[in-house]
Amino acid sequence: MTRVEKLPVFVYGTLRRGQKNYPRYLQGRTLRECSATVSGHLYFVDDGGYPYLTSGKGKVFGEMMELLPEQYEEVLRKLDELEEYDPRDEKHSAYLRRRTEAVLEDGERITVWAYYWNCPEISGRRIRSGDFTMQY
Repeated sequence: MTRVEKLPVFVYGTLRRGQKNYPRYLQGRTLRECSATVSGHLYFVDDGGYPYLTSGKGKVFGEMMELLPEQYEEVLRKLDELEEYDPRDEKHSAYLRRRTEAVLEDGERITVWAYYWNCPEISGRRIRSGDFTMQY
């Protein structure tokens, strides 16, 4: 894996606390976790049971995960695999990991990694609240 900037990761779906992928990928591997938002739109794919983020002027709710320094590369590699992101083959990646600005619950603005949908078509239904945990 080539060296990447060690930014916190913004999660908005199954990687959030209390969701199915949090224990496997993030629990016990973070220095700090807090509520945060990014600009964009959120969609949900019913047949896959997962959300995706697109660029936009809406507000998407999630969490900022600051990864433990000694586990950073391993955790980020596993997140890339989960999100089907290959930095050497972005054209065929399901998601793209990109830098974006997050606003933390205390109002602080920080740069984070976020995974954006990389398919040209919008499939699934829009989560108008911008919050994956409030979709039902």
